Amino acid sequence: MQTELRAKRLESEKNQEKNKTLEKATNRDTHIRWLHLKQNPYLIRELNKQRKTAKQRQITNNIYRVWATHSLLLLLLLQPPLHFAQIQHQSRYSMTSPDSNNVAEFSRRLATFSLNVYNKLITQKPNQNIIFSPFSIQTCAAMARLGAVGETAAQLDRGLGLISNNEAQIAESFHHVLTAYENSSILHIANKIYIMTGFELKDEFSSLISKQFLSAVEPVDFAKNVEAASKINSWVEQRTNNLIKDLVPPSALDKDSRLVLINAIHFKGNWVHQFPERDTRNEPFHLNDADSIEVPMMNLKKRFRYANLGDLDATALELPYKDSDLSMLIVLPNSKTGLSQLEEKLRSTPLSQITGALYSTDVIVKLPKFKSEFEVELSETFKQLGMTQLFSNEADFSNMLQSPEELKVSKIIHKAFIDVNEKGTEAAAATGVVVRTKRSIISLEEPIEFHADHPFIYMLVHQQSLPLFLGTVVRLEAGTSASCAPKLNERDEL
Repeated sequence: MQTELRAKRLESEKNQEKNKTLEKATNRDTHIRWLHLKQNPYLIRELNKQRKTAKQRQITNNIYRVWATHSLLLLLLLQPPLHFAQIQHQSRYSMTSPDSNNVAEFSRRLATFSLNVYNKLITQKPNQNIIFSPFSIQTCAAMARLGAVGETAAQLDRGLGLISNNEAQIAESFHHVLTAYENSSILHIANKIYIMTGFELKDEFSSLISKQFLSAVEPVDFAKNVEAASKINSWVEQRTNNLIKDLVPPSALDKDSRLVLINAIHFKGNWVHQFPERDTRNEPFHLNDADSIEVPMMNLKKRFRYANLGDLDATALELPYKDSDLSMLIVLPNSKTGLSQLEEKLRSTPLSQITGALYSTDVIVKLPKFKSEFEVELSETFKQLGMTQLFSNEADFSNMLQSPEELKVSKIIHKAFIDVNEKGTEAAAATGVVVRTKRSIISLEEPIEFHADHPFIYMLVHQQSLPLFLGTVVRLEAGTSASCAPKLNERDEL
């Protein structure tokens, strides 16, 4: 045993001696190389350059890994947990997630439908302030479309500008928007169907309405028209914060009524940059080149997204709402009498073209306080847009009810309300989005002036150019500002 231990100790000592010899040789070689480099400055510079490049490459690799990891986490957060969403039916969808790739196309089609309806309304209601919710109108009509077949369905597909002629795909496109705002604190959208007592919906229609449009179904006796109208209107008032009253008159209901389809939408948001009340003062609002009226005009100087729209002979301003992906977009003609020309040019101008031209800059804003309420029966508008058969005896809604009754639409009633003030906007309506890199321009020039002191168009839009409300201000009532602030020069600081 002692002999073995002695042998191992001798072997260990030999290995240590070898390592020392190798270390000395290595140090000697390193010293020789260093002396050689010291005598050659070019080699020293090259070596330092290589070390610097290697260090930069390592830093770049570290940055890339961090960026990629965070991007992956964001993408995972934007993707809905599919199985859980199917069970719970909560608002798990994002309007920019892979599950809603058609939202941009949905938005484009809704924007086109919005302008089509708008152009019909301004001829029916000339020289009036208009406010309506194209999304509310389209949603309500789309629910009816799910029960239509044949030419009735085809006309609705074309007239509404729906994304598909397949019922399931139509319902899915609305589902993405409805679930995105299902738990929103500032935007509330609700659908409901009232059905005549004793009748039942077809299973497929009922499933699409309840699951995709998140709509409840309630039986009611339309023969008792006063009670039925009261029940429907109470639900609408509740869903619109008491802003929309008496949507359905009792005279619209009788024993032959079978279905009432309702969409209600309510929005109340505060500006990101609120207008100081002390700076609101009476200033002229020009009705035309000759006539004007004194109205409470809000004033603010802040950084906003703005666009000079040369092709439209107009400018645009985006006023964002706090804690939201919604904003008010104002399109102001350069001329005091340029609204009609602007309306004509907007027929062929995509909304995305306007929002895509916006950039960030300092703006001096003048915007009148205003309230607007609007009511319209849309049967004539729908007919002018090519949707005629749903009102006629040739209408085919055979996919709605289990009983083989022939149905047709008698009325489409729409009401809307908006209130714009220093704090923000409240709007309501009822009816019977590529991520773009933002441009930021820092300018040392004078702030841009955006004075909405003559007729203009405005929209409440989602960031993907999806219009929820659209309206015009063409005339205002004379009012007295609560502020006694002196009138400022246009160049004064606000």
